[in-house]
Amino acid sequence: MNTGLLSALRRYSSLFSMMVGRDIAARYKGSLLGFFWAAINPFLLMVVYGFVFGVIFQARWPAQGDEPVSFVVLLFCGLIAHLMFSDVLGRSASVIRDNANYVKKVVFPLTIFGGVVSFSALFHFLVSFVVLLLVSWAMGGYVSWHIIFLPLLLLQFLLLCTGVAWFVSVLGVFFKDLTHIIGFISTVFLFTCPIFFPTSYVPEQYQVILSVNPLTYYVEAIRGIVVYHTLPTLAVFTCASVVALATFAFGFWFFRKTKSSFADVV
Repeated sequence: MNTGLLSALRRYSSLFSMMVGRDIAARYKGSLLGFFWAAINPFLLMVVYGFVFGVIFQARWPAQGDEPVSFVVLLFCGLIAHLMFSDVLGRSASVIRDNANYVKKVVFPLTIFGGVVSFSALFHFLVSFVVLLLVSWAMGGYVSWHIIFLPLLLLQFLLLCTGVAWFVSVLGVFFKDLTHIIGFISTVFLFTCPIFFPTSYVPEQYQVILSVNPLTYYVEAIRGIVVYHTLPTLAVFTCASVVALATFAFGFWFFRKTKSSFADVV
């Protein structure tokens, strides 16, 4: 890992923690239920999607082995991964412009914003994951030892999201139109990974679309942990780790390379 990044992490750790806490608190400031909305929102989302796809559309998921399969739980395993990623995408596109007052402060570490966006999204993922486990338990599911893989999985996902946050935040500075199309981009990621359908339902000639979507790995890994009690193969895990680290490194390099031009544009 870049020594400059490690040095920045040590130097600005307290500032980073403070900004992440402030960012999370700002979302619920003034609301009646406060932080409870972090749990209420994913639960309501689960109810709505479960009703629409499970009751109205009568969507079903093929059984795997002897494990009981709940469509709502399977669906939400994928949705919480996409929600975290889309949150990072959406907020990164305007995060530098939204904090333009920091851009011209030479001593302020602008790279912090990519991490703030990602860690804030991670907080909401963890709350949603707890809600997911409770609903799964209420439907007859259980937590197995495979849950110990979750921190490693989230570290991979966090590295990927932070690299994406840095890259998208730079594009958002130079291309204002990005904020208008980022929702569409997020939707593309949503429907090109197996959230609403199993991978086996996709024709072979289109399987490559799912394989190049980085969310596919995280969706299926979360399902494996929560529902099927399985872990990714070593080959798949290694490939995902390389992609996450490469995205993180490229995002950091790209941000550092271009941040000197921010003051002229913002």
